[in-house]
Amino acid sequence: MKSRMFLILSLCLSCLFTSQAMTIPTFADHTGTYEFVVSDIPDQPDVKGTMVVSKTGDEVKVKFSSEVGEVYLSNTKLEGDKLSGKIEVQGLVLSLKGTFSDGGFEGQFNTEYGAMGISATKK
Repeated sequence: MKSRMFLILSLCLSCLFTSQAMTIPTFADHTGTYEFVVSDIPDQPDVKGTMVVSKTGDEVKVKFSSEVGEVYLSNTKLEGDKLSGKIEVQGLVLSLKGTFSDGGFEGQFNTEYGAMGISATKK
């Protein structure tokens, strides 16, 4: 009788853990190097460069490099596929909001002077 109860309990627990494991969401890994283009810059040509996304524990770092220089995203938040943060370029604060999808990134930098689009493709 005890062995039968143990068997039934074991089966119930294994079903519970199996169903729990199947419902755990998986998150895409957005770390890596991307080639980006920032467009719609007033009276300026497009800016091209690389965006490097790295993660250590829960901390996400995003570095933008171009011929203009190198800058890190501050107040960085990566929630699922949504990325946000701020950079400062020549005294101007740019607020970034965008979304990762299928090997790329699309978003915009918002400033007091308007919005500039950014698109990136993972290398």
